[in-house]
Amino acid sequence: MFNSIEDRALSEHRGSALLMKKSNGLYSILLPVTGTGENGSTPAQLEKTAIGNPQATSVEGRSENPQKTLPFFAHRDNINILEAIKGETHDFIRLLPDFTGVKFSGTVTYMLQNTDVGALEQGQITITPNSSDEYIENCYDLVEDTVVFTSSIDEVVTIDGTGTSTISLSTNPADATITASSDTTGVATVSYTSSTNSVTITGVASGSAIVTLTATKTGYASFKRTILVIVK
Repeated sequence: MFNSIEDRALSEHRGSALLMKKSNGLYSILLPVTGTGENGSTPAQLEKTAIGNPQATSVEGRSENPQKTLPFFAHRDNINILEAIKGETHDFIRLLPDFTGVKFSGTVTYMLQNTDVGALEQGQITITPNSSDEYIENCYDLVEDTVVFTSSIDEVVTIDGTGTSTISLSTNPADATITASSDTTGVATVSYTSSTNSVTITGVASGSAIVTLTATKTGYASFKRTILVIVK
């Protein structure tokens, strides 16, 4: 099952990453992706033949700026991010490990891919560009790091009656602030204990609820994970 350890491995700036410009003007992780897509293109070549000249030459034609497609792990948290921005135009940077990058803007759509039963669900993001790729030699001051959960967090938790489920949490950086909330407190409540750095989910009545865990820290982009709680 997909968990936040994989999120962390994909989202830390130790390799290429796709960043999106946020409201504060800085770029941070859009979501963990399994590839960063292609940038740039080779201009089409048009053949030119002059009468009386036995040799054909070519001239540079129209430069193409193709759609960018990126695979991602399909689960609730990533889909929620994409649902919030689909059909909108945003600014992006494909960040390389040495903080050089390629900047572009485009409109976001996504689709879920066909997946074998029992296999890890994946999807595909498509960004239709409306600007040419722009090489940025130094992206460091444009980038805002992202708080991430580094502990494994189950996507689904089942509780019998008014029982409880406790989940230990860790983040990078370690001193991030964690908050927890339930969208249906009549089914399940959640509380965070800072001394043990854990959340306790308590069943109230039969049904389902979504618990949201949010990690924040000044100077970092926030990060959310959700849990579907089923109370029997």
